[in-house]
Amino acid sequence: MFYPHWDVPRIGGGLVIALIATVHVLIAHFAVGAGLFIALTESRLARRPDPLLRDFLQRFGRFVVLFSFVAGALTGVGIWFSIGLVAPRATSILIHNFVWGWAAEWALFILEIAAGYVYYYNFDRLSERRRRAAAWIYALAAWGSLVIINGILTFMLTPGRWLATHGFWDGFFNPTYWPSLVLRTISSLSLAGIFVAIVANAARAYSREQARHIINHAAWFLAPLMLMIPAAVWFFAEVPAEPRRLVMGAAIAMNLFFMFGVATSTLIGFYAFIGLIWNKRYVNMETAILLAAIAFIATGSMEFVREGIRKPYLIYDYLYSNNWTTEETLAHGHESVLAANAWVLPAGRGAASLTPLELGRAVYQAQCSQCHNLNGVNDVKQLVAYWDEKLIWSNLQDIHRLKSYMPPLVGTDAERRALAKFLLSLNESSPAGAMASHDGLKGQF
Repeated sequence: MFYPHWDVPRIGGGLVIALIATVHVLIAHFAVGAGLFIALTESRLARRPDPLLRDFLQRFGRFVVLFSFVAGALTGVGIWFSIGLVAPRATSILIHNFVWGWAAEWALFILEIAAGYVYYYNFDRLSERRRRAAAWIYALAAWGSLVIINGILTFMLTPGRWLATHGFWDGFFNPTYWPSLVLRTISSLSLAGIFVAIVANAARAYSREQARHIINHAAWFLAPLMLMIPAAVWFFAEVPAEPRRLVMGAAIAMNLFFMFGVATSTLIGFYAFIGLIWNKRYVNMETAILLAAIAFIATGSMEFVREGIRKPYLIYDYLYSNNWTTEETLAHGHESVLAANAWVLPAGRGAASLTPLELGRAVYQAQCSQCHNLNGVNDVKQLVAYWDEKLIWSNLQDIHRLKSYMPPLVGTDAERRALAKFLLSLNESSPAGAMASHDGLKGQF
């Protein structure tokens, strides 16, 4: 039996994951970039003492502890909670296949947190050499955590040879591993540079010229954003043909989000180089917050694209978004879907006792509710509006061919016809829809 599905009214479980994950990715990337910023700045201070930058590092360390460690831990737990409920089978596969990778990442995370606390809370008590060592331990542990997580995240889109071998390293060092690591490292550095501008402006102790000096130093961490376009080209050169086609125009939403993410990132990079590095401009608080907001939206856009182009799979070419594997779908696609998802049936009732609309509703819950909602985000009612029964039935037979981001429909002919009748009942312009509304059945949906 498959796992029960977590139904989140109106917004859906997928959007819950997306909202939590986008915030977490922003914080996690910042934590990596902040570690590299602190460590590299500490190394610079060893060669060229700068009392102002030294003072700023202590203030910045406080922000890292409060923002990255606390908020990052909360959103990290939120991700595990949400994916375990929304996509338990995919989560189980990731845990079992990469169990030692997760263990190594958690060990690095603990080391990162410990080194960060040692660095900040003993800032004035440590010698410069030991403080610099703590900074580099934090930076390398944080980046090492990214190195491991990146392999697991990219595996979901490009499992590569793992499909044949199911080997740890084949899944970890998959085709998009290296370009994705470059993209995420660039993102991490840029976020550190942006938040330096915010912290420098928030510190009332600094004059405008002092803040400018700090911000111009951090601008070098924004400059790598100019490499976002070639890095993105490298990434999509390794992506399978169908996901790449979605980004190149087959799915307009993916195309627009991708162009927005890459364009805004590149423009911020040019702004940093020309305005901050070349011309030594000053960034006030309002501009710094605007840059952070743009970075947040750009991060969300790229994460949306990464998740979206994977459809109809949770793990590409292996596990469909309806939690059936490709092998199971091929071997059992015309067998009863409700037999494997008995949790969708009303308590104490079997499938044989259900009316056609009740049966169709159960099939919808087992097959469609992982991605679609009724009266909400990705509303299936709007998608089938004005469709008649013949059109619905025809589309259900070849839904995965008509829409490449949809998985093949699983179930017997009787279950498919019941699903068609249920979908028709959602269309208020149809006789079946009007009858369902009159019978009060629509209120159950």
